[in-house]
Amino acid sequence: MVKRIFGAVLDVRRGEIALTLLMLLYYYLLLVTYYFLKPARDGLFLVKLGPDQLPVVYILIAIAVVPITTIYSRASRSLKLNQLINVTTVIFIASLFILRWLLGFGQPWVFYLFYVWVSIYGVMATAQFWLLSNGVFDATQAKRLFVLFGLGGIIGAFTGGELTGFVVHTLSVSTKDLLFLCAAILVVCTLLVNAIWTIKQRGEAPIAHGSREKTRAAVSYGEIFRDLTRSRHLMLIVGIIGMTMATASFVDVQFKTIAAGAFEAEEDLTSFIAKFYGRVSLLAFLFQLLISYRFLKRFGVAGAILLLPAALFAGTIVMIAVPGLLAGMLLRGADWTFKYSIDKTGRELLFLPVPLEIKKRTKVFIDMFVDRGFRGISGLLLLLFVTVLHFSVRQLSIVVTVFLGVWLTLVLLMRKEYVNAFRRALERREVDLGDLSMSIVDPSTLDSLKTALQSTNERQVVYAVQMLTGVQDDEIKEALRPLLGHESDDVRFAVLKALQESGQDGEFAQEVGSLLEDSNPFVRREAIHYLCENAAEGDTRALQDYLQDSDIQIRSAAIGCIAEHGDAAQKDLISESLIREIMASEGPESEFARTQLAEAFGSLNKPGYRGVLSELLSDPSPSVVEEAMRSAGRTGDRELVPELLERLADKRYRKAAREGLVNYGDRIVGTLSDYIVDSSLGFTVRSNLCRVLSRIPSQHSVDSLAAILDKAEPALKYFIIRALNSLRARYPDFKFAHSALNDALLEESESYYAILQILRVIGDSSDPGCKLLDRALREKIDQNLERMFRILGLRYSQKDIYGAYLGIIGGQKQLKASAIEFLDNVLKKEVKRYLFPIFDTVTIDVKIRKGQELFGVNLSDHEASMKYILDGSDPWLRACAIFSLKDHLSPNTKEMVKRCRDDANPVVREIACLVLGD
Repeated sequence: MVKRIFGAVLDVRRGEIALTLLMLLYYYLLLVTYYFLKPARDGLFLVKLGPDQLPVVYILIAIAVVPITTIYSRASRSLKLNQLINVTTVIFIASLFILRWLLGFGQPWVFYLFYVWVSIYGVMATAQFWLLSNGVFDATQAKRLFVLFGLGGIIGAFTGGELTGFVVHTLSVSTKDLLFLCAAILVVCTLLVNAIWTIKQRGEAPIAHGSREKTRAAVSYGEIFRDLTRSRHLMLIVGIIGMTMATASFVDVQFKTIAAGAFEAEEDLTSFIAKFYGRVSLLAFLFQLLISYRFLKRFGVAGAILLLPAALFAGTIVMIAVPGLLAGMLLRGADWTFKYSIDKTGRELLFLPVPLEIKKRTKVFIDMFVDRGFRGISGLLLLLFVTVLHFSVRQLSIVVTVFLGVWLTLVLLMRKEYVNAFRRALERREVDLGDLSMSIVDPSTLDSLKTALQSTNERQVVYAVQMLTGVQDDEIKEALRPLLGHESDDVRFAVLKALQESGQDGEFAQEVGSLLEDSNPFVRREAIHYLCENAAEGDTRALQDYLQDSDIQIRSAAIGCIAEHGDAAQKDLISESLIREIMASEGPESEFARTQLAEAFGSLNKPGYRGVLSELLSDPSPSVVEEAMRSAGRTGDRELVPELLERLADKRYRKAAREGLVNYGDRIVGTLSDYIVDSSLGFTVRSNLCRVLSRIPSQHSVDSLAAILDKAEPALKYFIIRALNSLRARYPDFKFAHSALNDALLEESESYYAILQILRVIGDSSDPGCKLLDRALREKIDQNLERMFRILGLRYSQKDIYGAYLGIIGGQKQLKASAIEFLDNVLKKEVKRYLFPIFDTVTIDVKIRKGQELFGVNLSDHEASMKYILDGSDPWLRACAIFSLKDHLSPNTKEMVKRCRDDANPVVREIACLVLGD
């Protein structure tokens, strides 16, 4: 029982300890500051203005959320994540000093401002923490660590509440001076954020803006409303969240009205509220830790979301019968304890059956605007009941019972709808596996999954097995047992993986043992892994027995097990004699054995096996060669690089060769950049090397690609720039401020202006050679323009620059004007000087004159134009220019063509000989 409770909470692994502790301390301190400020806010507001003004601030908070979230969203697009958090925290600190100064004047509007500020601070500070958490930890780590952070936050709330009471009541610190203490803690938080950022960057590629997803197009509110109205499930979620917020607002007013009447002194009221919040936070912590798991397992999602309204209904009955401080504490305590523990878990689980794409579009809207929107509506209703109709606390309880009646009705409707929605999502395989908890315990969810295990649809069975991975439930274990004999290879494989993740104690050993003779080699591999993990004599000893088995199927599966799961000691079991035996074997099974051997070599790190790996790179089996190429990169053996380069020219092995080179990582970036500009290699190999560098996330990749821009021919330059664009999109924190990029931009501009001149010289001609050259030049000028914008995308927002590019080339006058106006406000003056004549709506002659002024290139006649092309770096343009001269050779142009007989490009040489009649 203890292991079950604490295992998921304290599952911090080696390499995560420092980051986890820093993140935990950061969140703890944030919650401490919030629960310093929250009682201070409530105490000052209730004493100075009275509880009847609470509805007004609820409305003000709802109004303030929209512009603040909009400004924050815009800032997040242009600032790095650490910069965004630091700037926001500095603003918080400055605001605390300003608010402390303003509070000294005692003006009523200051207390409204302070109440709204603290409310928004609580939302933004915690949201920033979770934003940073998503950037620091991957999905697998999040499942293990976020529960710990949640509990740390609850402890921070408890500490803040208790300390506030002690500081105000015992140390006689004024409520207003608590703001100074919060400012000091936020300074520490800033140091923690920067330490976290530094440690994370030191360990891997820089963190992007909190999200691991690529930027998506903005979703309109119309689309969100359509998604909501088309789904009965989502509409019920909106209704439940709305009733939760409305009821909480009324209960909050009731509690604070009673508290303000019971404690007239500002410090006494602040101390009481602080201790109350601290102790109900402790109750929430204990409930979440000790009871939530059992409750959710016994009563499911429906029970989880029913508990809070049921508890509030009981508390409201007490308030109607005997209104007073005790009733208020019970009512507000029940709201606080359950809302931030079991009810929050239940509400999050309600989103489980929602398809991922719809969830992405609607969840933030529901969490933010539905929450604050209903609070605003509640504020208006409270104004009516409290200010206009002068309802007492007891009469407000009658309104609360109406809300609770609606809330309970929605929960009962949701109980059936959740099961139906989950069943439909499961049938369509729309449940996001990344959202599943490692300990799903809701009975209705488990029943749906157990039903899916019996489906005749193989893919649905596999999907359900994957979702049940990690679930500790005896009935699930028994439901999985017969699937070990399922006719589908994929199902048997998925069940074995699920059993391993669930940490079974060998109770399936008999059934799994029969799979050692399975027809599928990967099933045999996972069977050996399961049996070794649960072997009485130890996994290494058991593996050694399998490696010595007389059946080559067993030996190859054991090698595969070591390659996929083995530690250093187990990898040492692969002896030279075993390797030679596998290499000498023949038959269908030997191919799988060699494939597994090739995979194992990637992590053996034994230079003596280089010859074997090289031999595997020439294996007749494509699957063996592909795995050997991937392993070559993991070994880091640079002597194998030429063999991978050779495979890049072969379409069959190109993808695996790229993966192998990527596996080398930063250590071969310089070597690969040298190969890219080596004209003795084929163009296909060199262009694919650009793709390789785009997938090695390091500043070295950026620097190396930028450094070779001026050495590459135009066609290859396109792939280099595209690789830089890819790195910029995925790793925006890398530095792209290279003079080489500016030089490349100027070179593309000069080429653009020069081609305009050449097109005017050529004019319209019916000659086939001239027509071909004209088409090649127009394609070239389009490519120039695209490369210009790609280079601009390395210095400015890629999304904005791409939008401007579409506006320039789109042909719509208004869009083009908007694009030019945008670029005029974004680009630097020296860049605009060269580019704006190209973008501007002026005549070709004006553009040509501007190009001549900027670059001094004057191509006024045919011979000068041909010389410019033939001296250039574009082999296709050279070939087209020579072909256009076939029937128009002059003495000067003939000499130019003769020099092209020795051109490095074979096509240019061939066309030159054809034109000269050689």
